[in-house]
Amino acid sequence: MPASKSPPLKVIGIYSLSADWAAYSRFLRQEIDDRDASKFPDELKEFLRQVGRGDEIRPLTAEDRQEWEEYLRSYMDDVAIIEVLVTDPDVAFKVVEFVQPDPSFPENNWQVAWNEKFLTPDGETVIGEYLCDLPDMLQYRVVFAIHSWKPDLPLRSSYGELALPKIEPLPERLWRLAPYEVPT
Repeated sequence: MPASKSPPLKVIGIYSLSADWAAYSRFLRQEIDDRDASKFPDELKEFLRQVGRGDEIRPLTAEDRQEWEEYLRSYMDDVAIIEVLVTDPDVAFKVVEFVQPDPSFPENNWQVAWNEKFLTPDGETVIGEYLCDLPDMLQYRVVFAIHSWKPDLPLRSSYGELALPKIEPLPERLWRLAPYEVPT
């Protein structure tokens, strides 16, 4: 990259889901409620009955809810949501190259970008998701999760290590536009 050209990537924010406990708790409750088969739409309940899984249509018990919370938190407590401004990227830019190298693990176990969303330059509108091509724009944002985030380690990109700001609570707009999804 010539010295006169500014870097194409700037980390706008690194966010923690659990830094705002009230928002995190609401999100966890909603995620658990979404798994409560007794609240599924009638069409889905009928389908479950037709395929012999009608016995699964029951309310979650307090124990079920606790197990779901523990499962979700095992992914979410130490995840970092990262928001990057991309400006005039070249063919070298690849979202899959966002990685947090961790010398305590083999390279094939390093954490990589998960659940990418592309936003407009102002960060207010979703313009694509991880299964689509890169936006054909001179500037846009990409938001993604890195699991098992370690604040003392770098974030690597197609262009090398990136300067990182301090971790902050996830902004409300990203709870809405780029909600975290648990790997399945």
